[in-house]
Amino acid sequence: MKYTVHAIMTGELESMPEVSLMGGGKHPDIPWDEIKPYYYRTDIVRPDGTVSEGSMVPCWVWYLEGGDKKILVDTGMGSAEEVINCQANYGICLAANKKPEWELELGLKEYGLTPDDIDIIVISHCHFDHIANNHLFRNAKFIVQRAELPWALSPPPYGAYFYREFSHYVRDVLDRTVAIDGDYQVAPGVRMLRIGGHSPGSAATLVDTKEGRVALAGDCMYNYRNLEFNWPQGPYYRLDELMAGYQRLKMEGDIVVPQHDYHFVDLFPNRRIG
Repeated sequence: MKYTVHAIMTGELESMPEVSLMGGGKHPDIPWDEIKPYYYRTDIVRPDGTVSEGSMVPCWVWYLEGGDKKILVDTGMGSAEEVINCQANYGICLAANKKPEWELELGLKEYGLTPDDIDIIVISHCHFDHIANNHLFRNAKFIVQRAELPWALSPPPYGAYFYREFSHYVRDVLDRTVAIDGDYQVAPGVRMLRIGGHSPGSAATLVDTKEGRVALAGDCMYNYRNLEFNWPQGPYYRLDELMAGYQRLKMEGDIVVPQHDYHFVDLFPNRRIG
């Protein structure tokens, strides 16, 4: 079974240098201009009016077209206002943007779909920018690594990106959620890999396409600099799992796609592979 992988935009978030690259990407032998993330900016305006340096990164949802089942990977970001207000509760002030055309229903409409048409949703992990449209999908089965659920449903206050304010997005679909442990065959030509590292149950998705096997890395790999320099992003749950995951993705994927990087559009201008 050969699929086409389509990227659907759902919003964008500020990623600070130390989030995009562990240690802020400071290397004794590699100049900053070579390792800094693609689309790095010095003019990001935060909700409080201050200006910062970093990257505004896309929150993609991936539609896998071509199989007997209609499959999404993640459901993406909700409203920017919700994100900004939630993070303010934790003393965080970061930029978040949402254009009207980035609503997931409109993105699906480009492919002649409505949320009710989706059969399977693979959740890479349960951070807020990957689950906030779960409620739209009334007929879908959700597949998630079991290790994610305790953090998603009852997150500790120190659980970065597992905000209790977003836990209802997971709770609302628990009756249609399949909790798995380890690798899992989602459908012919689509396989979920348990990577860990970024969060307790972070997963990647392997998709067979006519251009080769695509590894949708999820947040195991934020951006293309992580891939190019084998340099991890800042937030992680277990660094040893994360770095082992980088090697696995490179071994098993012909094309590795980091989750949060506009450079994807430079490489694939039609926002699709296959």
